[in-house]
Amino acid sequence: MFRNLIVLMLSAAAVVAGVMLYLLWQHKPLPEQALVYPQPRNLTEFTLLDQDSKPRGRADLMDKWTLAFVGYTFCPDICPLTLAKLAGVQQELAATVEQPLQIWFISVDPQRDTPEQLKQYVDYFNQPALTGLTAGHDQLFPFVRELGLMYAMSSTTEQDYLVDHSASVVLINPQGQVAAMFKPDMLPGEVPLVNRERLLSDFPLVLNQLQRN
Repeated sequence: MFRNLIVLMLSAAAVVAGVMLYLLWQHKPLPEQALVYPQPRNLTEFTLLDQDSKPRGRADLMDKWTLAFVGYTFCPDICPLTLAKLAGVQQELAATVEQPLQIWFISVDPQRDTPEQLKQYVDYFNQPALTGLTAGHDQLFPFVRELGLMYAMSSTTEQDYLVDHSASVVLINPQGQVAAMFKPDMLPGEVPLVNRERLLSDFPLVLNQLQRN
């Protein structure tokens, strides 16, 4: 009888240990500054033009991870600083995924950002994984909206106009779906920018959460 009691206690301990491990697995650390969609969001077909005047669409998102950011080359602060951060961490982030990791910079200022202008701009960051793209607003607006981002053109007739746009970075999965969004630091009096260290720490947590969803 004593032997049966020992076996029963060991069995109960094993069950408790299993439950605790399950709960620990369920409560893995969450990303600090990233939003992970419970269900990845499909993108409808689109046509953009890259810096080499080559058309790009949904097929160019397949079998790759993509970090997408909207802006424009005449942007005085958010765009160059964000792209510098993304270009700088691309290699580290790419090492955490099996598929290639690309960066898409989508210009929402097609009037000034010709393919030639985009090429000169993205070449400055010396990052082969970075692609600059643009299109007419008929293509840009619905595409940017599906990414969960926004932009607004100025009504001024001045040549040095500014364009309001999101400062978040979107993660598109290898199935061409919007899977997560990395949000910028929003500090009073400072330019909203994605935090480099937090991006590096959040990225694997985002991947883990996507695997659990």
